[in-house]
Amino acid sequence: MRGAGRVVTDMTLKPPGTIEWERGAGMKIFLGYPAEHENIAREVFGLLTAKGDDVWFDKERLVPGMDWDAERDKGQREADLAIHLCSDAIWERRGVVNREIRQSLRLAEDQPFGARYIIPIRIGSFNLPVELTRFQYFDFGDGWEEQLSSGVEKRREQISVGAPERSRQAVTAGRSHEGLRKVEFENITEDHDCRGEYLNYENEGLYWTYLNGAIAALVLEGYFSALSDFKRLYPDNMGEDSGERKHEWSIRSEEFFRFGDMLSVRFYSYIGLAHAAHPSHYITTLNFFGEDAGSISIQELLGHSPDNARRVIRYCEKVIIAEFEDEIGQDSFFGGYADDEDALWKLLSQFGFDTRGLTFNFSPYDVLPYVLGSHEVLVSWRFMEDLIDADYRDILNRLSPQSG
Repeated sequence: MRGAGRVVTDMTLKPPGTIEWERGAGMKIFLGYPAEHENIAREVFGLLTAKGDDVWFDKERLVPGMDWDAERDKGQREADLAIHLCSDAIWERRGVVNREIRQSLRLAEDQPFGARYIIPIRIGSFNLPVELTRFQYFDFGDGWEEQLSSGVEKRREQISVGAPERSRQAVTAGRSHEGLRKVEFENITEDHDCRGEYLNYENEGLYWTYLNGAIAALVLEGYFSALSDFKRLYPDNMGEDSGERKHEWSIRSEEFFRFGDMLSVRFYSYIGLAHAAHPSHYITTLNFFGEDAGSISIQELLGHSPDNARRVIRYCEKVIIAEFEDEIGQDSFFGGYADDEDALWKLLSQFGFDTRGLTFNFSPYDVLPYVLGSHEVLVSWRFMEDLIDADYRDILNRLSPQSG
């Protein structure tokens, strides 16, 4: 690997209210949003245009008589940066906002690796589609102006030098909130761009040491495996003469749920191979049910019962089919699980928990119509109550007292 390493042990943050945008260095920015959040879109539009950026915002660009789709497509293709306001509407209905997001994702694949081309802004508390989670997002709320300005300026810097920095290794550790740090690292060379982020808890005791070790191990195992695969499986793209396309790998983690010493963590992974037509996105999870239980797999929760697992997967399948039956009209989303126990447990292996129940994550590669992307299904504790192994009923009662 090329490039000298450096370690930064603390992050320097600008004081609240500080917005430092370079005047006279306008970019072309595309702004997409759900219709019910036009007021927020106007706030974002006003902030961006006040500093000289050329923002494509439909309420300002489209007039009667125009071919709206053609103009919108042109605005996206010419943009240096795409900003998308995302609410739970992108899960609940079809329409232009989803079409715009998919178009930005396609355009992102043509950008240089490491380009900060998309900035998602989350409105409300919901899980972003896995395809968007490779891009650093933030929540619309207090301080959103500073977070947006930082993202826009980083993109402006990339454009001003023509491309992302090509050879760099770095590790940054910064406190996200009290008792929790985010450790970020990157390895950028002529051959590949690798970026990672994982959580580190400052609680004392062996349990939290174990928990931190498991989180770091999952992330770093993925990182070193990716480096090995790039070199071992694709040697033609390792070297200074390998061409413009590079391999890319990234992972980021976030809390799905935390209650005392119970913790559910999601990891969003992305891998783009120089030889591949399309990148891969997937979610992995870790679940810790407290000091007395540690990490528990779905097999253990369901008492290693294939029948219980089939009941859960059939429930999930019905939910997904109900979401898409008008669009594709098929009656099955999973193939081969009924008689293949290994496939069955693998389908259910990535899940999170909270006070509502278990949320199962299915990657685009788990379902038959790959083009429909990732899916998640919440299975309530009420449904799970009779399926949970007796040894873990105390966990169920702790998370969902009404079930007892």
